[in-house]
Amino acid sequence: MSRFLFYLILINTLTNMVSITPRILISGSDSGTIISMGLALIFGISLTYFLVILFSRFPGQGLPEILKAYTPKWVATPVLLFMGAAWYFAGLFTLMIYTFIIIRFLTPEMSIYTIVLTFALVVTYGVLMVTKNILYMSEIIFILVVPFIVFVQIKGYLSPTLNWDYIRIALMQVNQLPDYGAFTSSLFIVVGTANLVIFNRFFTTLKKPTPKGMALLTLTCTYILATTYFLPIGFGGFDSLDNALYPWIMTSDSIRMKFGVIERIVFIFIGAFLALGVVSIIMHWHISIQLLSSVFHFKRFKWKSFNLTLPLFIVFYWVVAMILTRTMTVEGLYRTVEMYDDIVLPVMLILLVGCLLLAKKGAASKWRESKKL
Repeated sequence: MSRFLFYLILINTLTNMVSITPRILISGSDSGTIISMGLALIFGISLTYFLVILFSRFPGQGLPEILKAYTPKWVATPVLLFMGAAWYFAGLFTLMIYTFIIIRFLTPEMSIYTIVLTFALVVTYGVLMVTKNILYMSEIIFILVVPFIVFVQIKGYLSPTLNWDYIRIALMQVNQLPDYGAFTSSLFIVVGTANLVIFNRFFTTLKKPTPKGMALLTLTCTYILATTYFLPIGFGGFDSLDNALYPWIMTSDSIRMKFGVIERIVFIFIGAFLALGVVSIIMHWHISIQLLSSVFHFKRFKWKSFNLTLPLFIVFYWVVAMILTRTMTVEGLYRTVEMYDDIVLPVMLILLVGCLLLAKKGAASKWRESKKL
């Protein structure tokens, strides 16, 4: 498996560690979160393998090219519109979550408009980059940031203030029936492979998953998902996390660097995840714009020789982002993300797999017709 495919999956996985996902998992700690995470890992890794196999049959092609070539227009157009909206809101939720984190923990006096506009300057530049350059940028950020995040996690596991009894109590809930909300939230963490809907254009020779690669990916996702759930419980218990908006921020603030330059690492920790969050937003919105522009491309909407379709989408994205970030509460965002995970995510995955299978069948039919000729 290509290392860039790992980046697509792991950046999506890590970004959700400090988002609303831990709260959703912990809120279902007494109603089947453990078995839900296990099922989500099995289903997510199997889906990853299946999607890579399907996309490898269309080397160098994104979902727009695949659907337009091998499916009817009445199938391709609504699917691309739905997918584009789904990826936009996935990026928007990340933007809103990190905006609220910055206001709450870093700059409580700063205007929310200033924070969103700062995001706009960085994200807009990244969204309009060439697809392969986004992957190269993600590799640089990943190499710089992830070692520090892993170091903090390991230090958390070795901390004397970590209460392993809380973790044992959480593990004892393994006999509970699965919780649908915990399952879909866990599944969202491990489905970064779906980003191949556009990034498959970069993989002109996408290799089929190897047993070694799948084993490494399974171990990595299992570690991240388990750490996302268990480590906050080990530091905060159950009662203190019932109303915690960001369990992982509280957890990072419980870890001390006794001989470090900065004893409280929470600020550096937030900064590290902020870098991953920006990359995640860029990926999601780049995919969204590419999907939507494959349906709506205004040929006459030009300034000199430059087509203004993509800038038009960018302006629309930021207007919607500014309005929703200003009007939505943290609790409202929490409920909205739950609904997205429970409804939009399963529909999106079903549509993606179904369309790829349909395109595969269409490609096989065209190949048989060409052989007859």
